[in-house]
Amino acid sequence: MNRRNFLRNTGFVAAGSLFVPAFMKPLEAMALDELSLYKNLVVVQLSGGNDGLNTVVPFGNDIYYQKRKSIAIKPEEVIKLNDMQGLNPNMQALQEIYDQGWMTIINDVGYPNPDRSHFRSMDIWQTGSDSNQFLSTGWIGRYLDSNCQTCKFPYTAIEVDDSLSLAMKGQTKKGIALKDPAALYRNTNDPFFKAVLQSDKEHLDEDNLGYLYKTMIETQSSASYIQNTSKIYKSQSTYPQSGFANQLKTVSKFISSGLKTRVYYVSLSGFDTHVNQLNQQGNLLKQYSEGMAAFLKDLKTN
Repeated sequence: MNRRNFLRNTGFVAAGSLFVPAFMKPLEAMALDELSLYKNLVVVQLSGGNDGLNTVVPFGNDIYYQKRKSIAIKPEEVIKLNDMQGLNPNMQALQEIYDQGWMTIINDVGYPNPDRSHFRSMDIWQTGSDSNQFLSTGWIGRYLDSNCQTCKFPYTAIEVDDSLSLAMKGQTKKGIALKDPAALYRNTNDPFFKAVLQSDKEHLDEDNLGYLYKTMIETQSSASYIQNTSKIYKSQSTYPQSGFANQLKTVSKFISSGLKTRVYYVSLSGFDTHVNQLNQQGNLLKQYSEGMAAFLKDLKTN
């Protein structure tokens, strides 16, 4: 299946270059105060170019072993899901999730004429563009542009990181990036930060400087809301000791606290595995699987 058919079959709708996925459409008509009772979208980005064939292994296909003589995963090591495919042996933590029906796999999703550049491929992935199309906005950002015109603050979409990915940036709306809500709250309530905001409001009507001050004001308001809403919740679940698991723990905290956030975005990097792939990818997939299993268990508990 090529990406165009995938978008069509999964209900993506197009308006010019604007793509808004259908699985986010039910959120459009909802008031923000209803969102705490509704489902959230959590996007997990595996950065660096994960090897999909060694993640969901087609062990029942002889071509897989013919073409991958040195890095193919042996059939007896695969966590078998059916007679044709199974999971990487380091993804044991997800087998129970799959068996319980909480997980599904979509195979053969791609786009025509794939670009071999990591940087360009990341742009295509995060913007939802064709390989010969160059966009400056991300697919989540365009969702915010299309459906969040009344959203005053960027916490409608939160990325648990120090910087905001292109996927989260729209033309007029964007998400907010933060790793530690308490730290962001302290920084935005620093006396110097507050003094700058109070003393330079006359710049709000200026183009570039006005944009900067509006961003600072939005960040301060978002930081206060996120910290004051989420600080009351303490997870009782045990997570693995990894940065990725900590991101998911933060998302669980936000969801369980009832933040009026529609989309969360987390990432696990390091998948640019040109050497020693079996060990490197295996370790990363173990982090991913154990983190996701803990995250889902935490949400189910709460």
